[in-house]
Amino acid sequence: MKKSTIAIIGMTIAVVTIVSTFIKDNDAGTLFGYEIDIWMYRLIWLALFGVILNGYLQERKNT
Repeated sequence: MKKSTIAIIGMTIAVVTIVSTFIKDNDAGTLFGYEIDIWMYRLIWLALFGVILNGYLQERKNT
């Protein structure tokens, strides 16, 4: 699989995870077995999305 395909899949998973936290009525998210505040959980997933998007845009610019 190409790197760009993996990046798009990763970004999709991040967006779906963020949106699903707004749909579900949870007070905490679970990350690596630890429960953390839902807003911190969303922020971590948003940061992950940003990192993947940045890598995707850099790769796309170089080709």
